Amino acid sequence: SRRHRTYNLDTLIMTYTRPMNILLLGLSFYFGSQFTIWLSIRNESPSSYLASKEDSLHRSDSDNLEGPSTTRKDTNRNNAAVNSVLRKVDRLLHSQVAAVFEHETLLGTLLGSLIRESNSGLVDLIPSEGYFLDAGMQFGEFGAHMAVNAPERKVMMLDPSPKNVELAKERYGALPNLEILQGGLGDKVGVMKARDATFEMQVGAEFPLYTIDSLFYEKGKKLAFAHLDVEGLELDVLKGAIQTIRQSKPIFTTEVRVYKDVAYTDELMNFIFDLGYDSYVINEVCGYPHMDYRNLLNIPRSMSLELMHSDTFNLLDATKSIFRLPVRKEDQKTIFDLVMPCCALGGECCPGDDINDKSCCSEERVKKWLDGNGNKPDVNLNYYTWKEPRKSFGRFRYRLRQRHGVQPQ
Repeated sequence: SRRHRTYNLDTLIMTYTRPMNILLLGLSFYFGSQFTIWLSIRNESPSSYLASKEDSLHRSDSDNLEGPSTTRKDTNRNNAAVNSVLRKVDRLLHSQVAAVFEHETLLGTLLGSLIRESNSGLVDLIPSEGYFLDAGMQFGEFGAHMAVNAPERKVMMLDPSPKNVELAKERYGALPNLEILQGGLGDKVGVMKARDATFEMQVGAEFPLYTIDSLFYEKGKKLAFAHLDVEGLELDVLKGAIQTIRQSKPIFTTEVRVYKDVAYTDELMNFIFDLGYDSYVINEVCGYPHMDYRNLLNIPRSMSLELMHSDTFNLLDATKSIFRLPVRKEDQKTIFDLVMPCCALGGECCPGDDINDKSCCSEERVKKWLDGNGNKPDVNLNYYTWKEPRKSFGRFRYRLRQRHGVQPQ
């Protein structure tokens, strides 16, 4: 029977392997002591060593999309495929019309550089864990730019326009860390109607409305960075993000047309300040046809010392391309003194009584004002207008293509 054969086998093993067992026991004591000495040199306990090895195995299995049985060769092949996708999308972002840096050169450069600096571990600005968010993504180039520069992060992009969502999926859907949603952000969850053509969908059409808290805090997710381009709804969006901001302390950008509604701009600046953040203006026009559109980079004041270690931030500061905006309660010059003061209603760049008139703070009026005595700023004049920096950027790219073909002498 099976039981009888098993019994005889066990007997044979006990009879003929006892001397071998004694030898193996002695060897185990010897090598065990050597292993203990090795661990002591490493200043590590056996339990912590085993735990780290087990954790390493778990990480390699969970990170491997093929499962724990996948070979190193397969893993390298997968990594090569992902890197190929990242490189292809990055080349597209920098060569397509419009390229990611064409509309907002300083913001795009700053964003990519800050991500890379933080990923290096040398600068602790962008939190080490959490999603990246591109809200009001339009064509999706900024979200894709974040996904390429931080391939280990999840990047969420959303836009009310179904057309924009489909275009972003078509262009950038191959990025494995990208999540693209249709919808908008506000101070409460619900439904919203497109109020005008800026939503790039039929006026009156409905789309889902989320809050940042409903997407992150309430789902146990953290947020590391947010690019908010939400057509004047920035204050509502931030009111729907308070819990996420308090928990995650993300860096985030907001867009504002400074003089469209002075009271609103004031309220937005004070709200951000009271969250424990400092606002830095990125000194370039980010909208049309009014030249007082600006992006604000909002950074927790607790990170202020870390800014000293950022080469990117120091370069932009040295070239007057970024500077902090005090709020009124600080009794210093405010955004209204520092950003295009001629564009205030009734000012030299906005005569009349209609702040939304296309001629108010127009490129032509601003250029004329900049040519006046004492009005020239210390930075590249191109960034105070809309068309000139794009022409300059195009010439720069053209010259690089020309230089590429020059043969050595």
